[in-house]
Amino acid sequence: MNRQSFATLLNKYLTGNCTPSEQKVVEEWYELLEEIPDSDWNTRELEEKLWQRISLHSKPNQKVIAVEKPAIRFWKNTYFRVGIAASILLLISVLSWPYFQKKVDKAEVSVKHSSVKGMVDMENSSNHPIKVMLEDGSQVTLNPHSKLSYPEKFIDDKREVYLTGEGFFEVQKNPAKPFFVYTGNVTTRVLGTSFYVKSFDGVKKVEVEVVTGRVSVYEKHTTKTNENKQSNGVVLTPNHKVTFFAESNVFVTNIVKNPIIQLGKIQDTKVFFEFDDTPIVNVLQKLREAYGIDILIEDEGLNNCFLTADITHQPLYTKLDIICAAVGATYEVKGTTILISGKGCE
Repeated sequence: MNRQSFATLLNKYLTGNCTPSEQKVVEEWYELLEEIPDSDWNTRELEEKLWQRISLHSKPNQKVIAVEKPAIRFWKNTYFRVGIAASILLLISVLSWPYFQKKVDKAEVSVKHSSVKGMVDMENSSNHPIKVMLEDGSQVTLNPHSKLSYPEKFIDDKREVYLTGEGFFEVQKNPAKPFFVYTGNVTTRVLGTSFYVKSFDGVKKVEVEVVTGRVSVYEKHTTKTNENKQSNGVVLTPNHKVTFFAESNVFVTNIVKNPIIQLGKIQDTKVFFEFDDTPIVNVLQKLREAYGIDILIEDEGLNNCFLTADITHQPLYTKLDIICAAVGATYEVKGTTILISGKGCE
């Protein structure tokens, strides 16, 4: 029996799924606990000692010397045995986790030197994101089934990485060494910021979403003289995204699905959206400052409307739903702008 089988059987005992023979085996194990001093019950050595004793008594042809036992043993109580089993199982899980995690990581994350000298290929074939630390201190959260190629050491004037799949980049600011992410024919250029890059259907569609800072996204040229020339592209600010459609060579800009408050743009970091008979024009101005998104009013009559509501803990689009419901208006996302329409208030 190995440790994994040992833990599995304990778990079956706890859940009441043991066969009579398996239950007998587990209860025989508890007889071994009698030999462990009370002072060791709450130490990390408990699992190791019990395992050693089980291993010893499980050996073929091993002679077991009977020990005279008292008539009443407190571990004969079912609740006590279950509690001990749970404790041991938890201890096994804690002690074994680094080993099993290491084993899983090795099997699911492939790291190898690229055919290009000085490059490293990191491939995440697991079902959970992994962190990749680059030489300059930048970090990449590589999503499942994605690949990142990067140099062991960046060259003097720029930092370049290659992405297939999806990743979240947190780039250390360095104006002297701009950071480039290449995804198919799309180049994302930054100085220091955080953003997502996602590719779909190979690289037929590439999305870039900005969380902080400014990002330049453009089509990569095939000739070396123009490879970083920024034509047919866009500059993104926080809460904005762009989608590149490779078949038509078109960039389409939009607002991210879940915009977040940009605290750096407003003086008061404790942002509250509690309004008491506040003019709509002031409400929308606060939203613009907080999220860095253009919000326009189509009919100036809406400026005569007032809002009384606490929308502090609502996401942006829910805030807009509440505002529009209060003043009889509607909103529509058009590219990177939110347009509010309505007859206005008298």
